Amino acid sequence: MKYDMTTIKYLEPSFLPIARNRKSYVCPVCGSGTGQNGSGMTSKDGEYWKCWSCDQSYSKVELFRIQNSLSYEEACVGLLRHYGIVPVPIGSASVQPLVWLNREEMEALGFFNGGMQIQDRNGGQVLHTLIDLFNEDPDTYYSMVIARTDEMIQKYKAIFEACGNRNSPKASLVYDYMGEKFDDSSYQKIKQELIRKASICQKIRNLYAKRIKSVSK
Repeated sequence: MKYDMTTIKYLEPSFLPIARNRKSYVCPVCGSGTGQNGSGMTSKDGEYWKCWSCDQSYSKVELFRIQNSLSYEEACVGLLRHYGIVPVPIGSASVQPLVWLNREEMEALGFFNGGMQIQDRNGGQVLHTLIDLFNEDPDTYYSMVIARTDEMIQKYKAIFEACGNRNSPKASLVYDYMGEKFDDSSYQKIKQELIRKASICQKIRNLYAKRIKSVSK
């Protein structure tokens, strides 16, 4: 059975340990990245990852398969679930999974590696996959995502209003949002990006508001 893996094509291989240089990932084949000078695995396109010690290149499915000693089909299912995506066989007539979010939507919501950061009892942040949250309580899951869309829409609005206005009390939000990529000449581009992300969040909000009604019935 084959599964559509395009949704995780460019996501980071977060199932692999971070290498000691904090810039790459530990190779599950030879262990490169654990030593003091280990370079680990890096990627140019985000799809295939190369180990500079054993000189092998692998897709994320292959890396997940090797790491967990799975068949290829099991690795596809396990990897999709790792990123919080419901596995749906190619050609399946079933409707779009209720938890499914594509990469663009994940980025607009500020979700990290297919999951949601939730504060635990000790005040720390714990990553929960979307599929686990949905399985525990669909109603609460939808409510949390809707709350997140509202939060991000307000954030994008505040940054938009602060763009190009250094006297704005929220001008620092622009710098925090852009980080090292910020450039005074790119305000218009930033605004277009903020409008796009806010629009994505609004669409998700409208969709999930309908879903939560169907779950509550």
